[in-house]
Amino acid sequence: MNTKTREQETAKVKAMAAELTDEALCLAWMGTEGKPATKELAIVRGWLMDELNKRLGDDLFDEWLMDVDEAGNGVNPLAYFTR
Repeated sequence: MNTKTREQETAKVKAMAAELTDEALCLAWMGTEGKPATKELAIVRGWLMDELNKRLGDDLFDEWLMDVDEAGNGVNPLAYFTR
């Protein structure tokens, strides 16, 4: 895949992420939790995080990233949309 095609495909995926509801975006994020690390998963999580950052803003996004549950796992970002 050449650079131009990759950039076009990335733009399409980011546009699709932007159309998701907050709940669907958070479900997509939580669906990636606990999966084995792969290059593809890292790319998808990056796209989702970009959209989460855009919607939550820097302060809530950073707060969400630092939050963990009792087991030390990341938490569902949906709760941060109601703050």
